[in-house]
Amino acid sequence: MDKLLNLFHAGGFMMWPLLVLSLIAFYTIVDRVITYRSIRGKANGLLDLVLEPIQNGDITGAAQALEKKSGVMADCLRVALEYRHLPVPQVERIIQEVGEEQFNQLEEKLPILDTTTTISPLLGLLGTLVGMIATFQAISASHNSADNNAILAGVGEALYATATGLSIAVICFIAYNYFSARQRAIVGETELATTKLINVLIEAKAIGYGPEPEKETVKI
Repeated sequence: MDKLLNLFHAGGFMMWPLLVLSLIAFYTIVDRVITYRSIRGKANGLLDLVLEPIQNGDITGAAQALEKKSGVMADCLRVALEYRHLPVPQVERIIQEVGEEQFNQLEEKLPILDTTTTISPLLGLLGTLVGMIATFQAISASHNSADNNAILAGVGEALYATATGLSIAVICFIAYNYFSARQRAIVGETELATTKLINVLIEAKAIGYGPEPEKETVKI
């Protein structure tokens, strides 16, 4: 801990904004992990769980299989079954509305990681340049070789800010690309699953043909 504090102080005043950026990045990464897990839900095997009853003529069983499932894929599949009495284009629009609402949540806060990746190395470099300028000014003003050696040692310390900024940038860059890839995967597998479900419903003549679901009446 003492070494970390010494490194922090050696990096100069620019270490403070770098510390703030690192805390923001850490919070963003944790938040995205939780969000992506909740939105994706348990998608593995979910489509097969729905298609099997439909292929056996059991639409109700397919709907019941989704009752306790969470995640964007489950929501989109549930909507497709719920509004299967409508024509296919309308069902697709409703599915898109439900999906887009959650897909937008996947994109939230990703710009923070992108911005941190760009800014942190620049702040680190700025801190290093300021430290080195001060160091060379001290060298030019000093006539003692012992003092010069001590000042030159401070040049290495001035590089701590750049090293810190680059470290933050590397972590944020990896996290940003990971979450972007996860986002594309979630969107792709959801769209593929809903397309397959609609095709199966068309083959079974169970979409655009059924009666409209009964609406609950509100007693006043």
